[in-house]
Amino acid sequence: MKAPKENDLFLLLRRADQLVAAASVFAHALDDLGVIELPPVAPVDIDQGHLRAIASLYLASELENAGIVPAAEGLTALAVSGSLTVDFGDGAALIQAFWRERNARATDAERMGFFASLFGTSAGPSDLVAGRNAEFEDLLINLCEALYKLDEQASNPSWGSVAQQARVRSASQSVLANLLRVSGGTTVFMGREVLELVRETLLILAHPSVKTAFRAQSIWDVVDEIDRRMRRPMREHELFLRRGQAGMTILSWLADAAPLLSTNKPLVGLDHPVIPAAVEWLEASLSLGQAAQTAPPPHEQSQWAELGV
Repeated sequence: MKAPKENDLFLLLRRADQLVAAASVFAHALDDLGVIELPPVAPVDIDQGHLRAIASLYLASELENAGIVPAAEGLTALAVSGSLTVDFGDGAALIQAFWRERNARATDAERMGFFASLFGTSAGPSDLVAGRNAEFEDLLINLCEALYKLDEQASNPSWGSVAQQARVRSASQSVLANLLRVSGGTTVFMGREVLELVRETLLILAHPSVKTAFRAQSIWDVVDEIDRRMRRPMREHELFLRRGQAGMTILSWLADAAPLLSTNKPLVGLDHPVIPAAVEWLEASLSLGQAAQTAPPPHEQSQWAELGV
């Protein structure tokens, strides 16, 4: 598949910024579907702005996995050490500023530990295993599966069936409860800081002088070249970006839909963009697992086998 372009990344970051800044109450887009009888669900305390910040952090975590921040950090380290005998032109000022500010931002270990505590990512420090949110991915798999199977045995052309709506509702509540349990008051602050860091790294990697210095056509060529020079394995950029974008869409939808959990209204319509996002997340995640040539843990194998994606 074609690698994502720089403009696409900046547009995604703009959307992530909007999620962090958003605090308005969700307008019930499904009011016109009327009331249906669904099993009662216990209400969950909801801070939608907090949940939207988590959605933006999911994108940031996958961009980190795609190598954006590590590449910029590697580039500045190589440049400052004198290992690179290239002319970065006016891009040198960005690199120098990034190096000077290195002690004022969250470290790699802090960022990856934070992502591990939210999303269960495996790249966090080994001493944070006990704090890793090991349940999150299984719960998100369940939600994505419920969303893309929403049209099974549909009794209504707009929202599917009562049984499938109930399944989406139950899976949504589980993901919400999990995220609210593991996140805290620093989430919005960390969201802003991490997104600003990603923006700074993109400005460096996308700078024409930097790409020219590495004879690169895109950001991803720069990332690959830096990884090669630092003897790092090549990364599945496209898959990480697809999963990050889809995950942000799903979690931001969850923030919007959360007030409906304690009502008997349908949670999502069959034409909602979150459904193809759920399929995209499942497919990208499965492809990443296959690319890594590693089998999922035993407790995940049966779930992946049942998805049929």
